[in-house]
Amino acid sequence: MSIFRPKTSATALALALPQEIDKEEEKSLKHLSDDFITNRIFTINSDAETMKIDIDSYILFIESVIKSSDKIAVASHWAKGSKGHFELADETLKYPTQIDPPICTLHQISTEMICKDPGAETAHQTTLDILQKLTKYSWDAKAVLIFTAFATTYGVLWHLDNYSHSDTLAKSLATIKRVALLRKELDSVKYGQVFFNPNSMIYNCMKAIKYINEFRNLSKYDTKDVPELSAALRQIPLVSYWIIHTLVASSIELHCYLSGVQGQTHKYLNELSEKSESVLLTLENHLQLIREQIEEVELYRWLVDQTDHFPTDITLFLSKLIDGKHKARPLINCSTQLEEYIEDFLKEKKLILIVSKRLDISTEDLEILYSIYNEVKKENKFEMVWIPVIPDPPMDGDEEGYEYLKSVMKWYVVPFNTKIAGMRFLEERWELREDILMVVLNTQSKVEFSNGIHLARIWEKEALPFTYDRAKALLKKNWIDSTVVKFTDQPRLRSLVVINQERNVIFYGGHNLRWIKKFEESAEVMKRDPTTREEGITFELAPVGLNKGEQDPALMFRFWMAQRSYFILKHQLQGSTATEDISRLISYETEDGWAIITKGPTVVFVAGGDLILKAMDEFHLWKKNMRRLGFSGSFKEHFDELTATSLHCTNVNLIGFSGWIPLFLTCPMCRRYMGSGIRFTCCHGGPDVLF
Repeated sequence: MSIFRPKTSATALALALPQEIDKEEEKSLKHLSDDFITNRIFTINSDAETMKIDIDSYILFIESVIKSSDKIAVASHWAKGSKGHFELADETLKYPTQIDPPICTLHQISTEMICKDPGAETAHQTTLDILQKLTKYSWDAKAVLIFTAFATTYGVLWHLDNYSHSDTLAKSLATIKRVALLRKELDSVKYGQVFFNPNSMIYNCMKAIKYINEFRNLSKYDTKDVPELSAALRQIPLVSYWIIHTLVASSIELHCYLSGVQGQTHKYLNELSEKSESVLLTLENHLQLIREQIEEVELYRWLVDQTDHFPTDITLFLSKLIDGKHKARPLINCSTQLEEYIEDFLKEKKLILIVSKRLDISTEDLEILYSIYNEVKKENKFEMVWIPVIPDPPMDGDEEGYEYLKSVMKWYVVPFNTKIAGMRFLEERWELREDILMVVLNTQSKVEFSNGIHLARIWEKEALPFTYDRAKALLKKNWIDSTVVKFTDQPRLRSLVVINQERNVIFYGGHNLRWIKKFEESAEVMKRDPTTREEGITFELAPVGLNKGEQDPALMFRFWMAQRSYFILKHQLQGSTATEDISRLISYETEDGWAIITKGPTVVFVAGGDLILKAMDEFHLWKKNMRRLGFSGSFKEHFDELTATSLHCTNVNLIGFSGWIPLFLTCPMCRRYMGSGIRFTCCHGGPDVLF
């Protein structure tokens, strides 16, 4: 009894409609979910993929045969049985000589795919049976071999049809294979859906195999650099299954035409067509993301090479950094509000590149940038460019914030809707974080200074020309002179007359007015003490952050920013031992108050919180040591004794700073390594305390 169902008349089809619907439901793909397929195919796959084939050559063969066969089919359709045959151009036939096919395996596969009942369940089971024969091949090789078997059968049929009018042997073979019945199906919707269409299931399978092969060829990239590649490679077994399932179903449909029997149902073919399109769309999305990530990797490598090893014109470097292209879109000159190309305004000039992840650049930083801009325009050797990193999509208020900053700036800015191509380079190489990054480069893209914003916040235009030599020269200046004195309201201290003498000076500040009042009262008590007068000891009190006698939050903001900038510069260029006093001061930022005790230009110690108030209240315990150690020495000795018994944690907060920051810090109190997380913390051997 034949396994095929004969084609039925319209009347018979109408009478059998309920049964047909039931059978179509049985053949639905709904029960073949991706999870079900994945679990099933991995149970029959072998880990030992010992058989290798030249997949590129096989793909070339498959594409050549399928496209050539379809050209013959078109010619046959229009010839309508006329004599002669269609001559294929030589370039159409691209048979690769590298193929050494496993001929017996291909025959077995071809046999499995013919003379089967139509339907989803048959195609599924046949796919599993074929996979059992190919366990030693990789998943992409399995799909390629099965496609090769299908293409061979398909190509032979249309080759025989092409020569059946001019060659007796071809005519006999075409007759025995019933090729004439295949020609009659060329106008049918089903034939076009399965074979004869650039968007048919067969062509979709060919595209899918090419994508899989491209994934394999791109696996030379590290998946850490191209994470989407890992996701795509994991899809290959499932995609291969659906390619094979589609090929099996198509082969069954083809042989139904040749046998003159009812083929696959429209519902099943529609579902399978939708599935092939869905698979193809998934692969295309993977490939698009992979290509974008690879472009990012290649751009990152190029930018690293240019800044580290190969001198490159600064205009090319900036163009690639912004747009990833040799010629970027024009930037906006904020002085004129006109667009200008990078090549036109930056040629043979140095670049001060300002990058920010946020649009809330502080007024203080803008003032500093203005002073630098006004200075560099005097000699016209530098240009300044601002790159704002805008999230995609932008957040509410971003465009308004951008337009405001653009309106108050004088230098060049990148247009609002620009997606920065070199983002990975900015974040990984130049360590862009939440704070402003200001990199200074020469005309050949060599970094002159990696983050000039720290220099600018301390010395402003005096930091020009922003080189490491200039930074080292500035760091030779006194810390107190550079970052503390200018934030006091005592003009006589600015001249350093007091600091250069052997005078004791106590700089102090804080955000708790009670603490400050208590500190000042205790200091006055020490000043008026008879012992102090007998020893001839005097000291100056210098409050920090006052403006006309009132606390100025903006001034204190700049003060703490200057301390952190000085700390980072000092630590980067001179090492951790040069920054202990500064890190101790920074650790007191959240305390009620703090103090810096100096003798002349030398910092004796830094203190803060309740501990220094206690040391001052206990003046009667250590004043006897002033003759031997002096005021500041005996003060320090007693404070150190109190510190040694304190388990109060020390925190050095460097959150959000761009550019180089230390990975490890030594605690300025107990010299242990500080734990790092959100901030650097040390509890001097005691338990961590959250506060």
